[in-house]
Amino acid sequence: MSVKKEWLLEAFIKAYLDSHTPIGSESLRLLLQGEDMQISSATIRNYFKRLTSEGALRQSHTSGGRIPTTQALKDYWRAKLDTATLLEVDLSKIQEASVRYGIFSFVERYKQAILLGVYNFQERFLILDFGATQMLLAYSKKLESFLKDLVGLGCQAIQDAALLVCITSLAKQIKNFYQERFYFGLCALAQLLLAQTKHEKLFLEICEGSVFWHLKQGLHFERILPLGFLGVVQSITTQGLKSKMLCVGSLERDFEGFYSAITRAS
Repeated sequence: MSVKKEWLLEAFIKAYLDSHTPIGSESLRLLLQGEDMQISSATIRNYFKRLTSEGALRQSHTSGGRIPTTQALKDYWRAKLDTATLLEVDLSKIQEASVRYGIFSFVERYKQAILLGVYNFQERFLILDFGATQMLLAYSKKLESFLKDLVGLGCQAIQDAALLVCITSLAKQIKNFYQERFYFGLCALAQLLLAQTKHEKLFLEICEGSVFWHLKQGLHFERILPLGFLGVVQSITTQGLKSKMLCVGSLERDFEGFYSAITRAS
């Protein structure tokens, strides 16, 4: 795709995300003119035809304007969203931003707890000492050996290690004891269930806090979500604690604006 055509498509999608209405050549020309960018309506129409033939735009059924295709929106968000960067997020801003932008957010974080020791009680139980709290597990020689190698690690690191070797019972115990969960914009999440009931399992995994066990950091589309939805898994920090955040919404939601609204830098 040529640089000018790519630039025009990006400007078109931004305008569509702001208005959620079909965009015509003249309305886009006026918008660009307001940003001191001069381009004629005829030139825009020519680019519209090319972008439509290439599958990036499609004609609206309700007006003479055009709207971006699902594939164009997916490509746009792949280019725009950086999930590799650790974001510092202000939890107090997420609720307002979730409602404003129509994006559901789930934040998972773990209390600060270090495994100080592992004690064998008569080969019946294992006592995990986290200082202020203790955890009781059924005894297993292999489990005892595994846990003693993890002394000195935090509870989240221990849970990650347990999941790697499929000790899900230990991972669930740690989740129940030390995981804190925050949900924002639940009405937006309900749209996921309304779109397709087959995603009920994902809904339950989000509610119980186990969704991050199998969702990797990055962007997720119809392999996980209904067609037309976007899920973003991002590492964040909140109040000095490293956490994970899942955001879910329609591809047509302004994820850029949402992230700008919730970061400390905003």
